[in-house]
Amino acid sequence: MSDSEDYSYASEEFEISYSELMELSPHEALLSFFERHDELIEEITEESEQQKACAKGCGFCCHLKVISDAVEIFAMVDYVTENFTQQQIDQIVESARLNIAEAKGMTHKQQATTNQQCPLLKENHCIIYPVRSIKCRNYHATDQNSCKTSFENPEDLSILNTNITELYIAATGSTNGFMAALHQHGYDDRIYDHNAAFIEALNDPKCLQRYNKGKRAFKTARYDNQ
Repeated sequence: MSDSEDYSYASEEFEISYSELMELSPHEALLSFFERHDELIEEITEESEQQKACAKGCGFCCHLKVISDAVEIFAMVDYVTENFTQQQIDQIVESARLNIAEAKGMTHKQQATTNQQCPLLKENHCIIYPVRSIKCRNYHATDQNSCKTSFENPEDLSILNTNITELYIAATGSTNGFMAALHQHGYDDRIYDHNAAFIEALNDPKCLQRYNKGKRAFKTARYDNQ
């Protein structure tokens, strides 16, 4: 990976996002970033000699440990409350609670090598796809068989995911630039467990209030979910 290329993408995105955050809320800035980021990914994918193996209905990577920045969690909660019934939301929460219970007491390594279906995955389809996390946006592979093998053997860390190098560099740099701008403006820079933070944000409006004041967004959710 080229540090100079990564820095170039990061620097460009930082300047744009930092300027936008002077006038936009973190949520609005995130949606604006999503548009640029997705266009960048699409552009590089089309220009690359390699092809992504990722396709609708392939959900192997949707069983990996997911961590998110607070602003991403709030976007997911907004999307769910606006587009789903209470019964559907209850099902999502129940799935998240089961994941939390299973992970409790696990080390970071154990969590990273244990398959857990994302509570926002239904029939191998991401039900919040427009506002899916940046980590999910950036994840891609060029060999579906490798993903399948990794899914079937989550404890085997020798199975390597293959990716498009130039896409990985651009996506990583762009992400780092946006996050740096967000955090430079004083917003919570912690990363949180996807399951626990989603439930807390859904149930406690004060999470967003704390975040907008530059404080720690979640009181109970943490990265390792312990």
